[in-house]
Amino acid sequence: MQTWSSPLLAVMLALGSSAFTAQTPRLPEIPQLNITEFPPETQEQVQQAYAAARGHPKDAGAVGKLGMLLDLYNRSDAASLCYQRAHELDPRSFKWLYYWGSLLLKDRKRHEAVPILTSGLQLRPDYLPAQLKLAESLLESGRSEEAGKIYETILKGVPDSAEAHYGLGRVYASRGNLAEAAKLYSQACELVPAYGSAHYALAMTYRKLGEADKVQAQLGLYERGKNIVPPIDDALRDQLRALDMSATSYLERGVALEQVGRFTDAIAATERATQLDPKLVLAHINLIILYGRMGNVPKAEEHYRAVLALNPDQFPKAHYDYGVLLMQHGRDQEAVEALRRAIHANPSYAEAHNNLGVLLQRQGKIPEAAEEFRKALQGNPNNRQAHFNLGRILVNQGNYQGGIEEFEKTLFPADEKTPSYLYALGATYGRAGDRQKALRYLHEAQQQASARGQSKLLAVIEEDLRTLEGSEDLR
Repeated sequence: MQTWSSPLLAVMLALGSSAFTAQTPRLPEIPQLNITEFPPETQEQVQQAYAAARGHPKDAGAVGKLGMLLDLYNRSDAASLCYQRAHELDPRSFKWLYYWGSLLLKDRKRHEAVPILTSGLQLRPDYLPAQLKLAESLLESGRSEEAGKIYETILKGVPDSAEAHYGLGRVYASRGNLAEAAKLYSQACELVPAYGSAHYALAMTYRKLGEADKVQAQLGLYERGKNIVPPIDDALRDQLRALDMSATSYLERGVALEQVGRFTDAIAATERATQLDPKLVLAHINLIILYGRMGNVPKAEEHYRAVLALNPDQFPKAHYDYGVLLMQHGRDQEAVEALRRAIHANPSYAEAHNNLGVLLQRQGKIPEAAEEFRKALQGNPNNRQAHFNLGRILVNQGNYQGGIEEFEKTLFPADEKTPSYLYALGATYGRAGDRQKALRYLHEAQQQASARGQSKLLAVIEEDLRTLEGSEDLR
């Protein structure tokens, strides 16, 4: 568990914010619950905790555990009452204040969270997750100077805290110091490359700084990591999550595990979700993807059939994901059928149209393929792959200008595919007889392929450049 405490932080906690002090003359009542309102798989668990709390109303542990379950199962007001009661029964316990303050912050009650988290940190000033939550609460409450001091103090002891870099970046942005904010956001992204919020903040800062060429790249990274937050050791959070028996929580755990590449663990969590609630369609859909990643086609098919049995027309993504899996295993005709089902359920499904076009192109049905790529672009004009696929067809048909127009729409945001797109654009200008633009885009493709270590593509580009640079007449 990573912790950091300092005399400065202790002084700030003592003087910077008034600590929470209970003013209520009597304990908050244990909330009345209707157990049938909870998910079926959690009702026995909640009933037992409810009975224990009501049977032992002055037992802080029993009351606090009920609060933890209510917190997990989205009964925030009732959970807050339990945490408050548990704190008043056991005022020297840090965890009830931590859970209570964290819940208030999650519910965007930042002003209420500040004194509670401050009191908690007076009991345990070395708990890094609480320090970060207090700083966030202060920042969201408009008290950026106090938040900045906490972030700076954290970074003195934990210089690899991505959250503290990001938070301090927000503080500098609120002061109008955009250059320093950009530096801090960049450091957060270096520490956690998939940190979506930091990439978005960096993109917006670059935009304000007038560095437009950097904005799209950061937005692209944000889109890929928008739900990813920096990992942090938080033993109390883990204790809370360990109590969660809801199917949706296991589904969420599976998603989080998938995002960090722990596919075997993601499968186990998501399978548990389907065991708790066999009708949870989103869990079956995610398992199609996860088993596909692992190359386990029979298990993916099993969950696809489960979706078909539950509601085949409401979830086009299941047909799409299954179709992509079949494409990867060379089962093209079955993939065509699955993608057509996805399009039937959602006629504007751009990705399904694009992949159907790829399959039709493989089958030599070029006009039909081109039509699918155009439909993909009707559904999403920014679908770069569809622009690229349509551009290749146009070039092969001798329509160089049409191909160039499509390829030009693939260049932003910059990512690992950009060197290939630049190469296609440069090669097409070459075939169209525009040597100057051909060299320009091929050199740019060369630079980006080299920077990304794309050696095979780089060799092809360099061969074309040697031929082009040694020829004055492209025709």
